[in-house]
Amino acid sequence: MIAAWCAAFAIIGGALCLYVGTSHQALIAGGGARRSGRIAGIVLLSVALALLMTVQGPATAVFTWMTGAMLVWSIVPVAVRWWRFRREAAR
Repeated sequence: MIAAWCAAFAIIGGALCLYVGTSHQALIAGGGARRSGRIAGIVLLSVALALLMTVQGPATAVFTWMTGAMLVWSIVPVAVRWWRFRREAAR
């Protein structure tokens, strides 16, 4: 059970780090964290997959891993843009 929770947090952290590593992200101003964000994201997502493999079967682990990453990559850009829009509209 602890491995599953650690894998979930690693998926969220890894997907966020890969998002920060992209050129068109809106979370962090400036582009200084691109390379380190990519490396940290790849490491965290690899750790998450390894942890999921200990808890689930291989096909289920890959499905859970990809679904979690896609969920984060779908929600975070929309939430960040909405947050930035609300903050700029309040000015």
